[in-house]
Order: sequence, then structure tokens, then C-alpha cells
Amino acid sequence: MTEKTTLGGPFGRRLYFAVGEIDGICLDALESVGCLPSTPKAIEIELFVEKFLGCQIAYEDLKPDVLGLAVFDSGGSVELVGAARSLFSDGRVGERRVRSTLAHEAGHGLLHAQLFSEGFGAHPLLDGSFDYKRRMIMCRKEDFANHSRGYDGKWWEWQANQAIGGLLLPRGLVEACVEPLMVASGLLGLPRLPDSKRDQAARRLVTAFDVNSVVAKIRLKSIFPPGEQRSL
Repeated sequence: MTEKTTLGGPFGRRLYFAVGEIDGICLDALESVGCLPSTPKAIEIELFVEKFLGCQIAYEDLKPDVLGLAVFDSGGSVELVGAARSLFSDGRVGERRVRSTLAHEAGHGLLHAQLFSEGFGAHPLLDGSFDYKRRMIMCRKEDFANHSRGYDGKWWEWQANQAIGGLLLPRGLVEACVEPLMVASGLLGLPRLPDSKRDQAARRLVTAFDVNSVVAKIRLKSIFPPGEQRSL
């Protein structure tokens, strides 16, 4: 991770992670507390939050557009990770959305704890999403929607969304899960996921890792870019 001073941004600086670095941070964190399974299966994200971040999890009645939150102390630790209680009303889909929300908030804890623990002034990009007194970031539906739509300037939310894949769908386990669908490609016979097999691969991830289809498809796209052959 590197950081650069910025003018006009909410924090006065911006954090940058190299390609694959967030995946590595998530993998190391999962392994460190025994939450990385040896075969493709659902990650116990609640257990991970409690063991790695050492904080409580709360399911609260939040504003309609808020899905989750994370509270930080002045020392750079996470005090609380939460998700909207209303998500559970959507059955299995809602329960999986809770898992994604907790992973997103855990991503803030992994990547941004020191950032949110520091004092900084109000900024338009944080309007309605940061409680300066409590040091609480509130993540809204639009922040998660941009996981699939693209970058909107809130780089901290973009990075937390990347942690959803790193925590719920560790790369090595994803590769093992879809391995039966891979085909040899090119002169070297490198493994490739055919575009015609993407929907089937996404269904395998949904079942194995207990995530919603959109999360599975985004993760597949990041690991196996459409039409791209894998390199050594």
C-alpha cells in the first residue's frame, strides 16, 4: 500500500493498493484466525469479524438507504461492525446480502481503520455517510451498486467492495471451484474459463460460497476477465 497527499479530498491523502494486494491482505487475515477453509465452502464472515477485528457485530434498524456501518476508535481499531436488520426480510437473498455487507465493512476495518480513526473536516463526498463525532462510516446502497457499475470517486468504498471478493471468495478457492469448467488454451495449454461457461461457473460459486449471483459474477470477472487467456 502507498499513499499520496491529495488536495480537495476528504482525508487529505489517498491510499493505493497494487493489483492483487487487497486479495493478499484478505487472504492473510483469514488465515491468521483460522477462517480460511481448505476446500471451496462458505467463509464464516461473522466469526472472522469477531476474531480478527475483535469487535462486536450488530444488526440494527438503519436508515432506508444504509446497508451497513463500521465504527472506529481514535487508536485505529474497529469498535463495531453492523448491517441493516431489514436485510433479513429478503430470505436467503437477504442473508447473503448481509454476508456481503459484513465483508464490505470488514474491508474498511482491514484497509481504512487508521484513516477513519483520524480527525478530518466535513467533505461533500462524505455527506450523509460519515458521523464525525462517532467516527462511523455508513455504507449506502449506492456504494454497493457501484461495485458493479464502476468507480464514482469514493475510492475507499471501491476498495471495501474489492474486499468482498477477497474475504468471501478467496482466489485460490474460486479457482478450485471452477477448475472442472476450465479448458486448455493457446500453444502452452494455459487454463481458461470459456465465456460460454461463465453462468455455470457463477452458479457453482453461489452454491459453494453462499453468495448472491451478482457477487459471484463480479468475482469471476476480476479473476477471469472475459476473453482473456491466463498467463503463467
